[in-house]
Amino acid sequence: MWRMNMRRPFRLLAFILALLSTALPARAEALQVGLVIPQSGQFKLLGDHVREAFAIWNADNPGRFDDIVEGDDGCTPESGADAAAAMSEAGVDIVVGFLCTESLAAALPMLTDSGIPVMTLTVRADIIGEEASRLGWKFFRLAPRAGSEAEIAADAIFRFWADKPFALIEDGAISGRELVEAVRVRLEDRALNPTFVDNYRPGQETQPSLVRRLKSAGVSRVFVGGERADLAVIAQEAEYQGVALRFMGGDALHAPAGDLPLPDGTIAVLSAGAVPGPEDAGARQAFADHGLIAEGLRIPAYAAAEILGAVAARMGYGEADLDDLLAGATFATALGPVTFDEDGERREPGFVLAIQDDGGFRRLSVDDAARLSGQTQ
Repeated sequence: MWRMNMRRPFRLLAFILALLSTALPARAEALQVGLVIPQSGQFKLLGDHVREAFAIWNADNPGRFDDIVEGDDGCTPESGADAAAAMSEAGVDIVVGFLCTESLAAALPMLTDSGIPVMTLTVRADIIGEEASRLGWKFFRLAPRAGSEAEIAADAIFRFWADKPFALIEDGAISGRELVEAVRVRLEDRALNPTFVDNYRPGQETQPSLVRRLKSAGVSRVFVGGERADLAVIAQEAEYQGVALRFMGGDALHAPAGDLPLPDGTIAVLSAGAVPGPEDAGARQAFADHGLIAEGLRIPAYAAAEILGAVAARMGYGEADLDDLLAGATFATALGPVTFDEDGERREPGFVLAIQDDGGFRRLSVDDAARLSGQTQ
């Protein structure tokens, strides 16, 4: 009489389960993330943006973060040291935040001693990266470097204005003066010199003498190292005097619209998260689903959450430690591709060219670039 071998089905089931267990992805190793953000004062709103971005990403991607621990960034060396001590005591795996140079510089050596890397969303000063490289600090910069702004601006001037008389002007502030000087040096390296270099007094209701000087110099293009409101005043005065000028500026033009509009056609070098692009559509929708607008630090913070979520997933496969994973991959984020070099600096510039059109900035298109290159004086 034939009898069924009852052991065979169980052996087959065990074999199938073994195959499935090897095919399934490894479980993410949840990270404990520290957010050191302003809890009060003038920068509290930016701190709220970071908290909201991490909360929204975490809700849509559960299991990647074991815990999110908050600390206070008071933008002073003392607050930076206090926050670093609190994060070390909490035993976090990585800290995101430190929105100010002073607090970041104080925290970095302390957190490095504790083996905790820091990712900044805002600090652009080149000197921080240089010191981090020299001293071996565990530092990752998601914010674009200050030097990248000048590189993009100089490249745009060379592409669009090389055959046109142009001026470089700045508002006398440290940021404006350094930006214009960096642009000038980069242009000189490419054997291109401005027709006119000048500065102006910011915060004025009119700029008649400046516009007369620009007219006398015979320029038709002006790069402004200064605030949005000042460029709008200069443009209005140029129109009043009948001087045909086209303008370009830096990331300072990403500011609330004032009483005077920027002229359409104004070019700006803006941080990638400031103007919508295809890479941030998902993040913007995620914020919209929660009744929020993707503004301020929401997009950069969301990108940071995406990066750390990807790292957590890869750590679950038993790959290298967190530092090596951050420095050894390209991440697809709401800011576009992000790759950190061995010093923690982003390889991508982090800025995009935008153009003022119908009251707002949009990304510069291929057609825009062709038109700008072909414009006559």
